[in-house]
Formats: sequence, structure tokens, C-alpha cells
Amino acid sequence: MSHPELVEHEDRIEIRSRMRVGMRILLAALGLFPLLAPYELLVKIDWERFMSPFFFLAAFVSAGATALSAFFFFAAVAGLSSKIVFDRHTATFSYSREAPVLRRTRQIQPLSDVRNIEVGVRDWSDGVPTYHLSVSMEDGTVFESGSSWSRDEIEWIRGRVGQFLAAVDE
Repeated sequence: MSHPELVEHEDRIEIRSRMRVGMRILLAALGLFPLLAPYELLVKIDWERFMSPFFFLAAFVSAGATALSAFFFFAAVAGLSSKIVFDRHTATFSYSREAPVLRRTRQIQPLSDVRNIEVGVRDWSDGVPTYHLSVSMEDGTVFESGSSWSRDEIEWIRGRVGQFLAAVDE
């Protein structure tokens, strides 16, 4: 999860949601462990008959373990980092996102196009919900920050952004 971090400057406010390098390394390392199953079940054992039910069971388990490893590796390289910037000096709102396998994209819109700032909720089938900052634009586009387990933290960020935008309108 890319936890949102609020950075305040005199003329701008930033919400950074970075997937840290340590998390990427941890996910890649976790992707190595399931690869032990194919090694132990298919490579290390010298199978004499490939048409046995035991070999098919080992191949099935190995395929599942390989898929799990691929999922961890994908999460390590495709996890998004994003940044939302409200800039009073240039009167712009910008949203950028990037990942090691994706080039950086950036969208810039006038600050006057910001229509609503809310706390978004993602309910999960198991576990507690997560919360994120949701910025709605005049054209209907919605930009989201990274998630947090704490609603109070996202409410606090929303309050700070609201104060910043109120000062812009004055």
C-alpha cells in the first residue's frame, strides 16, 4: 500500500503516495519463495515416468506456485507511486503517477476545475476498509491518492487541503 504523505509549502500542498524501494524489494523477495515448489517437485526429483498422477499433481502445484511468484514480481515492478499537487502560485492542480515499468504521466488542470474533495472508502471482502483522498474535477474526472488504514489521517489531509483551497479563493 502506498501510504499518503502530506507535504505543505507556502504556495503549494502535495500529497505523495510512494511505493518505497524497500517494499518493492520485499515483494520481489517474497516472489522467490514459491519458486521452491517447482524446484523441489519437478527439478530435484528425477521423474522416470511423466504420465503418472503424482507427476501431474506436482506439475499442478508447481504451476500454482509459479503463478503466485509471478503475482509478487508483478506487484514489485508495477506498484504505482502518485503525487497530487495543489499550486496556488500557478493556480493549477496536477496529478502524476509512475512505476518502474510505466513511464511517468502527468495531468495538469486549472485549480478552479476542482469541484469536490472527499474521503473515499474501499471495502474489502475480508479485513477492514481502506481510505483515500478523492479529488473530483469539473469534467467528471476523479483522482485518488494512495490508501491508508486510518480514516482520521485522510480526514486530516482533506481538512488541510480544504483550508489551502479556501485561502486560494480569498
